[in-house]
Amino acid sequence: MIKLIKTEFLKYKRYNIVWLGIVSIFFSIILAVFQLTGTKNSIVSYAGLSEGVIWNHFSLFLPFTFVLVVGYSINREYTDFTLKNILVIPVSRIRLIMSKIIVGYGLVIIEWIFSSIITLLIALFIGCEDINIASCAISFKQLFIVSTCCYIAVLPIVIITAGRQNRFLSGVIFAFFYGFCGIFLADRNLVNLYPMTTGLVLSDYAHDDNIIYTPSLSIGVLVVILCFSFVLLLVLNRKNNDL
Repeated sequence: MIKLIKTEFLKYKRYNIVWLGIVSIFFSIILAVFQLTGTKNSIVSYAGLSEGVIWNHFSLFLPFTFVLVVGYSINREYTDFTLKNILVIPVSRIRLIMSKIIVGYGLVIIEWIFSSIITLLIALFIGCEDINIASCAISFKQLFIVSTCCYIAVLPIVIITAGRQNRFLSGVIFAFFYGFCGIFLADRNLVNLYPMTTGLVLSDYAHDDNIIYTPSLSIGVLVVILCFSFVLLLVLNRKNNDL
C-alpha cells in the first residue's frame, strides 16, 4: 500500500490538472479580496478576508476542484491503459482507489498550506491591521477544518464515478452544485447536517445568533459519510475484484 501511495504522488508530477487546481484555489482567494474591498463601508481586515476565502472555498471552488483532480487521477488509469499492467501484480480495485484517496488528502493538505499563506500575504499587502499570532492561528485552523470536511463530503462522488472512464466529469458538475447549495443552507440550522457546511460548524465560522451550531451532529454526518464511502469501495471492489 505504501508503494502504491508513493507511486500516486509521483504520478501527479506529470498531471497538468494540478495546475488547474492551483488556479482555482488562487481565484477563490482573489475573489474574496474583491468581495471585501468592493463592498461599501466594509472593514478590510485579515479576519474578514479569511472568512471570505473560506466561504468561496466551501461553496464554489473546493468541491469541484477536489473531484476534478482526484477523479482525473483515477480516470488516467483508463485512458493510459495502465490497468492491463496492474493485472500482473495484481492490485485490487479497493487498494488502488484508497491509495488515490489518501494521496488526494495529501493534496488537500498542500491546498490548505497554499491557501493559508497566500491569504496571509495578500492581507499584508492590502494593509490589514488585525494580523497577529492569534488571528493567524484561527485562520489556519478554520481553513484546515473546512478543507478537510469538504474533501470528506465529496468522497462518495469520487468513488461512485471511479467505476467507468470519463464518468468523473459528471461528478465534477454535481460537486459544483453540491457545494453551491451550501450557500442557501449555511444561514439555517441545517448547516449542522449538510455535509458541505459541516466545516463551518466545526471551525466555528462567524454566524448569526439565531443559528445554533451543534458540532456533534456535524461530526456524526462526517462519520456516516466515511462509513458510506467505505461501503461504496467494498461494492466497487466486489464488482471487479482484480483490475
